[in-house]
Amino acid sequence: MAPVKHRVPAWFPGACLILLGLVLYLPAIWDWPLSRSEAMYALIPKEMHDSGHWLTPTLNGARYLDKPPLFYWINLVAYSILGVSDRVARVPTLMIGLGEVWFTYLIGRRLLGTRSAWLGGLTLLTSVGFFTLHLQLLTDHLVTLGLVVAMWALVCAEDQPSWRWSVLFQVALAVGFLSKGFIGLAFPLLILAGYAWFRRQPRLLTLALNPWGWLVFLLLTVPWFWAMEQAHPGFLQHHIVNEQILRFFGQRQPPDIIPFPLPGFWLFLFIWLLPWGLLLPEALYRFWQATASPDQARRGRLLLVWALIIMGFFSLSSTRIEYYSLPALPALALVLGWRMSLAFESSRDRGLLAALFSLGLLGLALMVLLPYLEQICAANRREFFGMFPLIQPVARQASFWIASLALGGVVAGWRRPVWGLACYLLLALAFLFFTWKTLTILSPLLSDKLPGEYIRQKAGPNDLVVMEAIEEFEYGASLAFYSGHPILMVQRRGLPQFPYPVSSAENYLITPEGLRQRWESPNRVYLLIDDVIPPEPFLQKGRVVLELPGKRVWWNRP
Repeated sequence: MAPVKHRVPAWFPGACLILLGLVLYLPAIWDWPLSRSEAMYALIPKEMHDSGHWLTPTLNGARYLDKPPLFYWINLVAYSILGVSDRVARVPTLMIGLGEVWFTYLIGRRLLGTRSAWLGGLTLLTSVGFFTLHLQLLTDHLVTLGLVVAMWALVCAEDQPSWRWSVLFQVALAVGFLSKGFIGLAFPLLILAGYAWFRRQPRLLTLALNPWGWLVFLLLTVPWFWAMEQAHPGFLQHHIVNEQILRFFGQRQPPDIIPFPLPGFWLFLFIWLLPWGLLLPEALYRFWQATASPDQARRGRLLLVWALIIMGFFSLSSTRIEYYSLPALPALALVLGWRMSLAFESSRDRGLLAALFSLGLLGLALMVLLPYLEQICAANRREFFGMFPLIQPVARQASFWIASLALGGVVAGWRRPVWGLACYLLLALAFLFFTWKTLTILSPLLSDKLPGEYIRQKAGPNDLVVMEAIEEFEYGASLAFYSGHPILMVQRRGLPQFPYPVSSAENYLITPEGLRQRWESPNRVYLLIDDVIPPEPFLQKGRVVLELPGKRVWWNRP
């Protein structure tokens, strides 16, 4: 009797990726505090939840008109079901990230085969950037999810054209558009156009031209924008012209965003893909050659068009941030997954060995390179000042283990590339562990949870909570979320500044003289001030009640 062959269900490899994602990410996010750069995405839905108003986002009590509402609404639903907390705020981001991995796997399975798709999903899950950024609340995650869903609709429509794929494509566009505006709409359309041109198949453009699809898109997007313009005349002028068009050209007002330099932006693409990023140049070269022919293989170049358009768009933009390359990571992860699958078919993989050897050298040089990385990060956000001394002990451990695993992988993979690949995976897990440990140590610098909770315990309902000068008013959200108090912010050298008129009741920006008057008034005042800002002389009339790495809480009672 012939042995019975048990075929693995098609969904099983993808389900394993999702399970692995839960194992890796759930413990990491459980006690991770809200940082200054992300807390607005938790505070805005909290205020909407408390007020019961779902139309207009508010931040620290003032209208916030910069971004569309979908991410706020998703967190608002989570709050309504599970209660308001920083942990609950992270649950939707985790679900979105797992959705990105799932659709990345589905795309790869159609273009490259199951093994390459699974390895691509594994690469995405275990890359430093995907892990780090999915510990944070960012609208870019929804943009990326919308993009991968749109790309899956594209590859499905190429195999079997149907109006259903057009509707799904437009729903994905609506998700991106309601998350971050025109880039959520532009990226899928530009990639579709570029891929149709490359494939010499204009019929693919019908995916974006189906009238039923556009009807769905308009029904999903227009009502909120129309209602906001009716409620806040001038909203569209600010939201579309200032926040999107002028932002692209670096003319946004106020000029409170420090653009990331172009070389640093490209450097961070490789950092986000670590440890797999060192395999990327060779992977791209070999993938380009392998997808030259036959026609079925040429479909794989969709991934190259995808990554090139994302990176090219932000390279041309005058306003870019280090994590804006996030939507390109799924495409590049699939290319890397395809490259790693070659290790199963070769007796010696020199490219894999070279990448492992380079990672070994990187591990040995880690202590030398970290101060330069601190300079790059601190030039963009001041809370990174003083980062290196705090993480030196972890960096020494990471240097040893990264070098040991990488160089050990060279030895193990010399004759058996699969063993080298196994060491590479262990190395990726080590990167994630030391990244999480580093971020945990830095969290007092990046978050205002500890001073916020102190103020929540000590301050009365009529006490004032003030935050000294920061570049962007959004960065006060961490303190406001954890303190449970509306906060005032000191404005220095014109920053922070509202980009649109606000009423006196909404305006929480005060002058240095206004701070002095409140400090010397009968009211009790709690003031959070970063160590990089010299304290005013009149503060000496009070006292420091809480001292933390990089910041202090002052109280105006001697």
